[in-house]
Amino acid sequence: MEMLQFNIDKIMDKRIVSMDMEANVTETMDAMHEAGVWSIIVTKEGRPEGVVTERDLLRRCFRPGLDPDLVKVGQIMSYPLVTIEMGQTIGSVLGLLMVDGIRRAYVEDSEGEIIGRVTQTQCLKGTLEIIMALR
Repeated sequence: MEMLQFNIDKIMDKRIVSMDMEANVTETMDAMHEAGVWSIIVTKEGRPEGVVTERDLLRRCFRPGLDPDLVKVGQIMSYPLVTIEMGQTIGSVLGLLMVDGIRRAYVEDSEGEIIGRVTQTQCLKGTLEIIMALR
């Protein structure tokens, strides 16, 4: 039964990359590629403001035919940034993501620093692993 209480720290991705909202899309794509991540936190004066995903790049920059060297990442970001506290269980986070239709949430430590990212897929996989372990 203890396994049902797995916290998200067991499944979260700790690769967090951020860019200032004044960075352009090309710089952001380069940073994402270099870090091997699908999303990047957009900051303003060092504070998290939103997120840009590969999907945002495609839908809000490339599909409309905008120049990635001229478009600022702050112009195409999704906001507000969805954050969760470190101690939450996989089940509670999965519920939040599925009910609200959110694809990812960012994990904050006790001081409000973003230390990880959790996706719907990670939560579903974690839940499946718990179920399989209980068999």
